[in-house]
Parts: sequence; structure tokens; C-alpha cells
Amino acid sequence: MPSIVVSLAELLASVRRPGDFFVSGRTELMAPRLEVAGVGPIALPILPIQAKQLIAAAKRAPFGRGAETVVDTSVRRTWQIEAAQVQIGGRHWDKTIDTLLARVTEGLGLDEPISAELYKLLVYDKGSFFVSHRDTEKAPGMFATLVLALPSRSAGGDLVVRHGGREVALDLRCEEPSEIAFAAFFADCVHEVLPVTSGCRVTLVYNLLRKGKGAAPKAPDHSAELTKAAAMLDQWALNGSNTAEQYPLKLIYPLEHAYTPAELGFGTLKGADAAAAKLLASAAPLAGCDLHLALLSIEESGAAEYSGSYQSRYRAEQDSDDFEAGEVFDRSEKLSDWRRPDGDPSTLDWLPVLEGELSPPDVLADLEPDEEHFHEATGNEGASFERSYRRAALVLWPGARFLAVLNQAGLPVTLPHLDRLAAAADGHDGNSSAWQQAHELAGHMIATWPAHSWHPRPDRGETDTARMLAALTRLKDREHIAAMIAGVIARGGHERSDCGAISDALALFPPEQATDVLGRIVSGSAEAALGACAALLARAASGRFAGKPAKLKAPVRLLVEALPGEPKRNPEAEIRRHRTGVDAALIADLVSVVDAVDADLARRSAAHCLAWPKIYGLDAVLVPALRKLASAKANKQTAGRPAFERLRAACLAHLRARAAEPLEPPPDWTRDADVRCQCAHCSALSRFLADPAAGTWTLKAAEPIRRHVADQIRAAACDLTTTTERRGSPHGLVCTKTDASYRRRVVQRKQDLGDIDVLG
Repeated sequence: MPSIVVSLAELLASVRRPGDFFVSGRTELMAPRLEVAGVGPIALPILPIQAKQLIAAAKRAPFGRGAETVVDTSVRRTWQIEAAQVQIGGRHWDKTIDTLLARVTEGLGLDEPISAELYKLLVYDKGSFFVSHRDTEKAPGMFATLVLALPSRSAGGDLVVRHGGREVALDLRCEEPSEIAFAAFFADCVHEVLPVTSGCRVTLVYNLLRKGKGAAPKAPDHSAELTKAAAMLDQWALNGSNTAEQYPLKLIYPLEHAYTPAELGFGTLKGADAAAAKLLASAAPLAGCDLHLALLSIEESGAAEYSGSYQSRYRAEQDSDDFEAGEVFDRSEKLSDWRRPDGDPSTLDWLPVLEGELSPPDVLADLEPDEEHFHEATGNEGASFERSYRRAALVLWPGARFLAVLNQAGLPVTLPHLDRLAAAADGHDGNSSAWQQAHELAGHMIATWPAHSWHPRPDRGETDTARMLAALTRLKDREHIAAMIAGVIARGGHERSDCGAISDALALFPPEQATDVLGRIVSGSAEAALGACAALLARAASGRFAGKPAKLKAPVRLLVEALPGEPKRNPEAEIRRHRTGVDAALIADLVSVVDAVDADLARRSAAHCLAWPKIYGLDAVLVPALRKLASAKANKQTAGRPAFERLRAACLAHLRARAAEPLEPPPDWTRDADVRCQCAHCSALSRFLADPAAGTWTLKAAEPIRRHVADQIRAAACDLTTTTERRGSPHGLVCTKTDASYRRRVVQRKQDLGDIDVLG
């Protein structure tokens, strides 16, 4: 069985004739010269007094009943004036008629020239109507009727046209003097005029005639294709995405003609595009599917290759003819600029094009780019190209799967939509439509949530995780809060800034369940998000569980067991792995929570931190953490507690020992030398550093040697500044001794004394 992307394309390709059984609209009108015998010139818009004059000159319009023509105002109540009594012309009238006939030809799907012959002028005053009937052939070659409604003030009087089980109501009201309303339909269509409820409407009725010979044109009949398309889409909607190849989430049918965003619309499609759109517009609702028109955009970039002669590569100026596109490195495909069949605005922003959604699958294989730009090679970068493609496309999806389709666009689109649904559902129970939609969308989002990246975010705004939890909390959607925690947060997908949103969400659960969830978060994510886990538990200990912190013992124990530095692991690998993940904020949260929850865990945590000084550095981690905890507010919670006191004692001992060391400026130019390289030039550098009488030294050498020595100076953190002396050849590297180490120790001494005062 062929997949739907193939079978649908084959079906739509067989529908080549556009058009419908009717066409209607408005067009610009340059005021014609209109005269009626017995009345004289008629002004536009038609005034009530002239409408009365027209009625006075008119007769009751008859209708055919069998072989007879009768007047019966219970069947037809209107006035008519014969065509011979009407003179219409003017400089622009022929152009107006030609414009109308062109639109009628396209709208009815005709492929032969036609002409229009004035039949009658009809006047519909208040209460006028005409019941359902069919037009008879009034002239040789007649196949359709054209109605022009002249500008006038009126209400009601819709023209209802029926054909092939379909019905349309056409509004011919036209009060704008610079426009004329029109409608055309095939002669075999049943139609009626509903009663005019106020005012007066004047219409010019034309017989549409074919100029060629042969059978009269008929309304396009795609009923067989419509039935087949509806069944095909219905099967697709019912089966969902059981088989990805056969049942994609959405279908994309690129059109043949080119359309700009400004002219993109169902009413402006051409030829076979219009025929395919008409068929799908009728079939989609029967299968419960949504149809849109969109702009398919493709962006590509990659490496360019020279296509010209060898000499052309080195010309001062090159043009695009010297290049050709090579390998594509980046490609994006998306749908935007949405249009609906009913003309209403769409709330959609953009959607991606996924594999298996194009119909037919190879429709874009030989697509020519709309724009292509080449960039010459610069520096280490080779020549490159960028190109873009634009195609209009019909896009379908089952209405019941709209939220799954929306989810393809990712969090930048789905999160705002979820926020709107949560706001609409606020204060309503779980049975409201907005709540149900939000619940369904949240399920799709969690199932496809992007993997958490360990890279730090450049901004510190609200994270996607926090925003998602806030929406779920507003919805009180406990099911998806649990799923979010299990599938995203417990796998390391949270940050320290998410703790507030997580705590708010857990407030919806009983205490026992909340502590169990906290344990699962720590167990699953401590290795990837240790600081975030510690912050979450510290928030819980000082918040919801402030009066009963012992309930947090199980998740806190898991946190302590996850601390880096377990002896059973490779110590050096452990240090490299966790050095960047351990900071003062982590230790501050850890100490505050273990001291509040369990004394044994507190003592164990403090001992662990002191046992791994390369991970929990005194100056980099422990002292800043204890400084934070020793503030007035925190001191009430931590003073006298095991972890805080053990670490405070270690920090004070370290600070006091360093503060007791002598601090004097260097008495001469001798500087510490820890230069590891022993080459001749670096050995000369070491001798210079050890010389108590030398303050400067110049190394005359080639640039690679100077650069090597400068690198060694930076690596050894020598008390030197370097400049390049560019006189003579080779240039010189001028090294000048400083007292940077002493000045750093002065700053450190001041900081140490301040920390001793705070901690002591």
C-alpha cells in the first residue's frame, strides 16, 4: 500500500481544472453612463427617488412554469426592465466588463473565451425575492448567468446558489460608489434570492455565452476525487502516527506557481494550485482535518568551490560565476506566513518541516534557489555560499493532533502557548477545554523535552524548566508535574534558579510524597546538578519543612553520599571531574541543610570536605561559604551546629596561620623563580630573577624564542612585566621586575583579617 504522501500527491495531480460552480466578489468601478428609457440618466449610488422611478418604468418579472410564463408574486416578487430600454457605456465600462469576465473565467474554471450579453435590469425593493429555480437557456451558447449589483443602500437579499450537494450564500450588498458587486454561476445551478429587508437593490443580469462550438461548459465535478481524498484523510486521521513512513504528523503539498507573501492566499491561487486547494478545502473538514496555506522556506549554507580558471582565483575582484555550491553544512526548512481557507487570521508562527511530511517525497529534489550568494575565502576560512528557496504549500494535519503538530516547533513556540492556555484555564476545573488542551500540550512537551546541556547559560533569566513548572502549578496538573520531575528534573535538567518553581510545584503534594520526590530528584540529578540539588533541599529545610526538618533526612543523605571525592573512585579523575562543580554556594547550602536535619550527617559532611582540599579548597570554597553562613541571619541557624563549627574552626586555623606569616616588601631585586624550562634562554631568565642587583633584562632573539620565554614567564607567574623593544634586529624582550607578589599578599592579608573578624 503506497504511503499517504505518495497517494495524496497522485490524487491531487489528477485534479488539474480549477474553478467552482460559482464565483463572486467586488471590483473597482469607474462610474459608467447608465440611462433607462422613461427615466433618463441614473446616478450611482442609486438614490431612493430614482429607485421609485425605475419601478414606475418597470413591470413585474414573470417566471417559467412548464411551457407558460406567468407572474406570481408568491413565487417571484421583483421588477424588471428589458435590455432594450437600458443603455450603459462610458469610457471605462468595457474595461470593467473585461476585468469581470477574466475573473469569472478563472473562478468558474473555464479554458475558452466567453462573452456577456445584457438580459434584464432587475429592481428588488423591500420584500422582493425569488424562490429556488434554475435558469433556462435564453440565448444560443448560454451556459451561465452573471449578476452585477449596482451601488445602492439595501439589506438582505442574499443570493443562495446550490450545486452537487453544496450551498453558498452570496452577499451582493454594495454601498461603496467606487465598487460593484458581482456573482456568476452555471445555468444548471439551483438558486434563489432571499427577501430584501430594507432599501432597494438594482442588478444588471447578463447571459454568459461561449464563443466556441461544442458542449456547453459545466461546473467542475471532482466529486469522485473528493470522496477518495476524504476517505484517504479520514484513514490518516484515524490511524494517527502508527507508522511514521505512512502516517506523518502533518502533510505538506508544495504548489506549482510562485507567490510572494503579499499575494499568498486561497483566493489568489492559480491553475492547478487552485484546483488542489479547492479539493482539499472540501475534503479536509469531512475527515476532521485542518488545512492551511503557508510559505515553505529553505535556507542552506556550505562550502563553495572555484569553478573558473586557476588565474581567476587570484583576481582582485571575483563574481558569482567563479564559484559553484559544494557540500551543504547547514540546512533549515520551516513553514510560516499562514493563511486559512476562511480568511481568518492564524495564530501560528512557524513550524519545522520534518522527514516524511512532503507530498510527494521528492518534490523539492530539483528546486532552483530564489537567492544564492557566494563569499570569497578569507584568512583560514574557505569560500562559502548561502542560498534560499521559497515555495507556497498546502499544509494538512488532523484537527485532533494540532497540539502535537504545534509541539514540533519546540519550546520557543509551545511555552507561550501553554502560558496562554494556563491563563485561560485559571480558576476552572480540569474539565474545561483550556485545561484539557494545556494538559495534552504539556504531555507532548515533556515527551520531547530537549536534553539538558551542561553548558552555562549566558543569561540568568527564567529557565524553560521553571516556566514549564509554573504553568503546570497554575493548572494544578499533578500528573504532569510528576512526569516533568521524573523525565527532566531528576535527570539533571534543572538549575539553582529553578528551585523556587520546583518548591511551588511540590507544595501541591502531601509532605510524604514531596520528600519522596525530592529524594528522586537528588538521586537522579546530583551528579549533573549537585549545586541545584543542595539549593533545593536548603530551600525546603528553611521553608515548608522548617518545623520538621528531620523529614528531609532521606534526600539529604542522598545528597551527602553524592558529594565528590569518594575514595573508592580515582582521586585525580574525581578532582578533575568535580572541581568546576563545587563552589561556595553549594557548601553554604549543604552546611545549612545538614545542620538543620541530622547531626551525624553534618559531621560526616564537614569531615568529607576537609578530606579533599583539592576539591573543597579553603580559599576558593570553604572560607567564602562560611563567610556567607556567618551573617547575622544565618548565624542564628548555624552557630553551634556540627558542620558549621567544624568547618569554621578549620577556616580560622588556616586564616590565622597565614595572617601570622611575616609581611615585608622585598629588600632587593631577588624574585622567586619557578621556571620549569631549562633551555639556554629560560636559564638566563632564572639567573636574572635570582640576581638581587638587576631590575631589568633584555633578551635579544628571534620572535619564536621571545614568545617562548614570555609564555614561561606567564606560566610561572613571575613578578615581571614584559614589553617588546623594536629597535635593531633582532628585536628585544624587555623584562622588568615588580613587587606584584608582595602587593597580592597585602591584599590577601587584609582579606584574611576581615574573614577572621567575621568568622571569629
